Amino acid sequence: MAKLVTLNPVAEMQQTAVKMDIAPRPASLDGLKLGLVWNRKRGGDAVLSRVGEELSKRYKNVSVKMYEGGIPAPAAVLELAAAESDVVVGSSSD
Repeated sequence: MAKLVTLNPVAEMQQTAVKMDIAPRPASLDGLKLGLVWNRKRGGDAVLSRVGEELSKRYKNVSVKMYEGGIPAPAAVLELAAAESDVVVGSSSD
């Protein structure tokens, strides 16, 4: 007779959760520098590229730059994106 093993699909916390306030939002993206941080998951770059295209159509003089991160995103990549951008958008995808 076969034995059925049931596993718990809930991941355990790897570290203590950090509570953060929501980032401030600008009233408009007109004239701002938009940083797009990709974590290198398949399809995420395509999603972020499309986000950049659509926001460029909607707002005036938006500059867009893609940053390639990882999982987790290296601190240096996040710091660079924050330093060079007025607004940063991150995405993951499969």
